[in-house]
Amino acid sequence: MIHSYLRIAWRSLSKRKLFTFINLTGLVLGLSSFLLLFSFVASEWTYNDFHVNKDNIYRLVVTDGVNEPEVYLPPGYAAVLESQFTDIKTANILANQIAGGLVIIPETKESFKEDWVMYADGDFFRSFSFPISSGNAELTQPNTAVISSKLAKKFFGNENGIGKTVQVSNQFGKSDYTVTGILEDITVRSDIKGEMFLSIHTLENAANRNGNDWANPNGMESSFVNLFVTLKDGSDSEGVADQITQFIRQNPDAKDQTVILQPLSEIHLGNSLSDPLPTQGSMGTVLVFAAIALMIVGIAYVNYLNLSAANILTRIKEIRMRKVLGADSWQLAQQFMMETLMLMLVAFGLSFLIAKLVEGPYESLFGQPLWFGAFAQPSFWLVINAILLLCTLLSGFYVVALSGKFGHQFQINFQPKSSQTLKKTLVILQFAISVTIIIGTIAIRDQLSFMQNQNLGMDLTQKLVIDGPSDLGENGASKVSAFKSSLRSQAFVEKLSTSNALPGIGYNFFASGITPMVPRPEDKDKSYGMMIMDNEFIDTYGMTLVAGRNFSPEEANQGWGQSKKLMLNENAALGFGFESVEAAVGQSVLWGEPYEILAVVKDYHHMSLKEEIMPMIFLPSQASGYFSMVVSSDQMEGNLESIKAIYEEIFPGNPFAYFFIDERYATQYQQEQQLGQAFLVGGIIAILISCMGLFALAAYTVQQKSKEIGIRKVLGASSQSLIQLVSKDFVILVGIALVLAFPFSWWALDTWQSGFPYKAGISVWTFTLAGGLTMFIALITVGSQALRAAWANPVDSIKDE
Repeated sequence: MIHSYLRIAWRSLSKRKLFTFINLTGLVLGLSSFLLLFSFVASEWTYNDFHVNKDNIYRLVVTDGVNEPEVYLPPGYAAVLESQFTDIKTANILANQIAGGLVIIPETKESFKEDWVMYADGDFFRSFSFPISSGNAELTQPNTAVISSKLAKKFFGNENGIGKTVQVSNQFGKSDYTVTGILEDITVRSDIKGEMFLSIHTLENAANRNGNDWANPNGMESSFVNLFVTLKDGSDSEGVADQITQFIRQNPDAKDQTVILQPLSEIHLGNSLSDPLPTQGSMGTVLVFAAIALMIVGIAYVNYLNLSAANILTRIKEIRMRKVLGADSWQLAQQFMMETLMLMLVAFGLSFLIAKLVEGPYESLFGQPLWFGAFAQPSFWLVINAILLLCTLLSGFYVVALSGKFGHQFQINFQPKSSQTLKKTLVILQFAISVTIIIGTIAIRDQLSFMQNQNLGMDLTQKLVIDGPSDLGENGASKVSAFKSSLRSQAFVEKLSTSNALPGIGYNFFASGITPMVPRPEDKDKSYGMMIMDNEFIDTYGMTLVAGRNFSPEEANQGWGQSKKLMLNENAALGFGFESVEAAVGQSVLWGEPYEILAVVKDYHHMSLKEEIMPMIFLPSQASGYFSMVVSSDQMEGNLESIKAIYEEIFPGNPFAYFFIDERYATQYQQEQQLGQAFLVGGIIAILISCMGLFALAAYTVQQKSKEIGIRKVLGASSQSLIQLVSKDFVILVGIALVLAFPFSWWALDTWQSGFPYKAGISVWTFTLAGGLTMFIALITVGSQALRAAWANPVDSIKDE
């Protein structure tokens, strides 16, 4: 029986080539989109799941219930945790923002600028199971390092890197490290993305800190590391968190603090949309992509049903003959289910092929490679089998619903009114989903445009930034001064400044415990973004001093440690309790010892508009991390060559690297750009598939009304009236879809925008544009069929068989 159904299904599909092609195209578009989006969703959902101890690893987070939860903590707590709490197996330190610099290979004298460098403690690779290619990945001894296979190839070529020496030059000076282990390249599905891990025990020796005593790995003052604890099997994480909380509250300065153990599995997406703890990814974005995937598959299948309905009309004789020969409704259903299953299986096969072919565009769109491992997940095959089963069964029941009203007289009224209603409902559903995606595309573009075009409170145009040298060598200050003097002598350099951090890239560090001269209880837990810069930075970036004066060259030369001077932004000044920003100037704040406030800088968006402006403190220094300059745009290529020649002469052995700050600042909106692009592609696919279904239904309607149209034409009806006859119902269906989609879209957009501190708002024009565009596309689709019917020879439609 099954063999017979398969043979008949194949003959039916082969006979109706156009129907099969359109149906298959719709299914392939829908299923290809589903596979690509499923890969992204599965990748995001399974971050960090390759660690053997993943269920027992937690990140330590501290909150006071007022400020943002803090994940950067003093490293000295690690030893305290291990010694005081029996349920904690290990406490690991990871410092991921302070180790980047220049890596020199002594054997070849080659040098490389590396940013993905981290400090980790000795037990780190016992707790986290990153695959080890060779060596033992031990960091228990100072001056040891573990590197990725990619860096090993880069540094040593085809030689075995174990036991080799690399020289790392960063803010802590220059130190030699012996490679003890080489990792397999870390998967993108890891929130820990280091390429080189240095033993943090190296910094236990004050001589290796280059005067940066805040980086003492046993210190309890500076917060610059992530703390991860691995609990023993069977331990209650909430209970351990409560114990740690009670322990730290023994310190009067910490009586308002609460410790939370955030599971490793929740570090990427959190445990819900309302999770207040910091995460690396966005659960909202993942859920949106999952919804789009299911909606596009739904649209594709609804399109298939409507095409099937149109096809049934051409198979009336076949269905009548089957009924005359005694076939019941279930047997009819089985035949059409077999056709559906065949098409779905072919569509799935083609979709996998397309997914393989679009790996490149996928990576550009989502910012990560296509993860084919998602298709080996049990959840994937569960979803796929559910889709196949559901679609196949629904197809059979749908055919039964359409063909079950035949009587013995084979009446012409082939299709019951209820079936018409069903098809119209499906069309409404298709376009409601399509309109929702189109509205989302426009709204995301509006929010992104709003954030990118707001006044930032500074000027980022024509700002060329040169990465500072990681290895200054001897007389570093003199070299920096010589480089600046050489740049100023170039006619194309209009302004020049140095800093150790930049807008859009981050802060130098965060500091708490800074208070007014008369401390208040609420000040002790406040955190400030610290910015180290010279006396020319404010002018170079077009910032505004609302009160006071800028740093002097002498104060920048002295540094904040000796000058005891600083500046605040408006947020920080008012947060310290001064009556006004003007009143803050000349006063002092207490940071271990008094620091005089020279000026207040007008608030500016140091980071993107996805974040609120945080309180900032500006510290004077002749920094060398970044050289920012305002340059003329003429002959840029030649100007860069001139700068490179000066740089390589003064800082030999340091790779020359540059970027434009406005482009770097814009990368903060990469997630929104990717979301907008995905919505755009999804919207195009959704509207394309929907229009295919509408095209099929219009063609079906024209077939049904062919005699009526022919008679009307013979009686003198105009082409315009005939087009209106065919199109009227479809315009109503699309209109109903718009009415249904608008309220849901408004709610969804309002919820999405609530996550932004600065919102573009929801414009009526967004809905007008989406609705108008959808209606226009629908009219073009239906109009093509209506025109064909209006221009057809009425004799062909009136004549009897």
